Amino acid sequence: MKISHFPINLCIALFLCSFNASSAIVTFNFEGFVSGVENEEQVFFDPLETMGQSVTGSFTLDTSAPIRGRVETNWWWWSVHDNGRPALTSNIKFGDALYELNNEGVYQEEYGEYYPYPEEELDMYDGPDYYNGPIGDGLGLKDYARKTTLFSNGSLERTLHLSFGFRDLINDFFQFDEDTLLRDEMPDFTSPVSWFDNDLDTDTQRGGGSLRLIERVDDVNTGVTYPVDSTVRFTLTSVETVKVSSPTMNFSLYFFAVLLFVVKVRRRNHSFNNSNALENFT
Repeated sequence: MKISHFPINLCIALFLCSFNASSAIVTFNFEGFVSGVENEEQVFFDPLETMGQSVTGSFTLDTSAPIRGRVETNWWWWSVHDNGRPALTSNIKFGDALYELNNEGVYQEEYGEYYPYPEEELDMYDGPDYYNGPIGDGLGLKDYARKTTLFSNGSLERTLHLSFGFRDLINDFFQFDEDTLLRDEMPDFTSPVSWFDNDLDTDTQRGGGSLRLIERVDDVNTGVTYPVDSTVRFTLTSVETVKVSSPTMNFSLYFFAVLLFVVKVRRRNHSFNNSNALENFT
């Protein structure tokens, strides 16, 4: 009698794929406080109300698809991700305001690209020093999102730019492997990070970021104007990786369990049928 091991092998393969993909997504939670407000046009962010407010937010990076970048001087890897599937989603909250940047690009088959373009930036630093100057380990991310609202006489286009970054001369969070150093491949952004600026008066640990909001109005009567161009800058006090997972992992694990159950039932039925056949034969 020949027993097929295909269902079992399929289950094992699916499980291994799920496990290997478990590091595809990493989320960086950050905290800090507003340390600067700029309004180029109308006053969108009130400095008196906004300064000093607590800041919380996160960046979620999907590394399941390769992101092209470049290594400079063996300690700095950078990427301007402006073509391909968007890899970042982010959000920031201060006071009663919450801003979410979900730049879900749609693939345009005609042009072979995603639109709107991601316009994302990624940086990683692997110190500790270069030419006797302190570099340290560090991380930087920049996200972008745009939304257009149509009205009877034209349109309102709102653009958000959210960025953050930190440096650390004490802790060693990141290491560039051979693939990164020799072939410019993306370093491991899923390395665990638990970063705190324990002394805001020194440069051994330093981090910050900004949210820039731009509004463009295209009116058939008044033409194109930019009534809002405002920026909130913040100082970081902590960054922490709180989630490393894959969006398909849970589904694959459930599928794996179901397949195991099916294989078990089929084996039980097969044994039962063989027993009945033996009894009928005797």
